[in-house]
Amino acid sequence: MFANLMRWVRVRGLTEGRFQSGREEGLPNEGRDGAQRPQDYGFAANPVSGEGLKLEIGGHTVIIRLDRIAERPQLPAYEVAVWHKEGHMVRLRAGRIAQVDCDQFIVNASTGVALNTPMVTASQGITSQTAAAATSLKVAGKEVLGHSHGSVQTGSGSTAAF
Repeated sequence: MFANLMRWVRVRGLTEGRFQSGREEGLPNEGRDGAQRPQDYGFAANPVSGEGLKLEIGGHTVIIRLDRIAERPQLPAYEVAVWHKEGHMVRLRAGRIAQVDCDQFIVNASTGVALNTPMVTASQGITSQTAAAATSLKVAGKEVLGHSHGSVQTGSGSTAAF
């Protein structure tokens, strides 16, 4: 009686709604459409298909876990990742490291971005329309605040731009 209460199944064709729902396929010649897939608050994913664990009680089928085993990254012990089948991911790693691996990183912030850190580095340089610094700004290794030039002549001429 309880042998088929919970077991691994294939999940196909998830669709969005109040709950995601899809087709679960377990034993040969067995399948059920409309299996529901609830998700925890704050976490949402739509893997479309994968391998999952179903729970069936009184003719109601609920998919309680769903994975895409072929694409899932292999992680070191205790590492956590939010990942996509194309390989980009956000990792929480040992040593209090948060790492983002992607082709393009976009931040949409309507009021600002704060980086509370003593150092920002970039491997290829930083390009910007404008730059502002509260206390200090270095350009090409030269301090701009209080930077002066000697042998300057007065007049209508101009000096070279940075």
